[in-house]
Amino acid sequence: MPGGILRKGSLLIPSGYTDHLYIICCDPVFYPKKTKTCFLAVNISSLKPDIPYDRTCILNCGDHPFIRHPSFVFYGRADIFGSVTVEQHMAAGDIKIHEPCGDSVFNRILSGFDISPHVTLEIRNFYKKYCIN
Repeated sequence: MPGGILRKGSLLIPSGYTDHLYIICCDPVFYPKKTKTCFLAVNISSLKPDIPYDRTCILNCGDHPFIRHPSFVFYGRADIFGSVTVEQHMAAGDIKIHEPCGDSVFNRILSGFDISPHVTLEIRNFYKKYCIN
């Protein structure tokens, strides 16, 4: 795939004062609803004391090289990204490619799309159509 956007890959996307890890859930596909090539990615966020979080899929140090603290898959922040837009941000250096996700962790993350109450209908439908082999 052009630009390095590949299933199981990961991106560091700036948000506020830091980069956030996103796991790419499928190879880019033409998405008729947005009339462009898109992919699904989901945010990984660190657990913070006294802040509620989605308990569907917890990740720890060793699950991905970027993860340094207990973290959760933030299914409520899963999004359908336009491939060309992301590639432009990558070329500008705003978004960075990080190491891919291992098979077992990736499968745990994908399984959560069927479980988490925070997955929107649009995200769930995209996941079922384009992310399940």
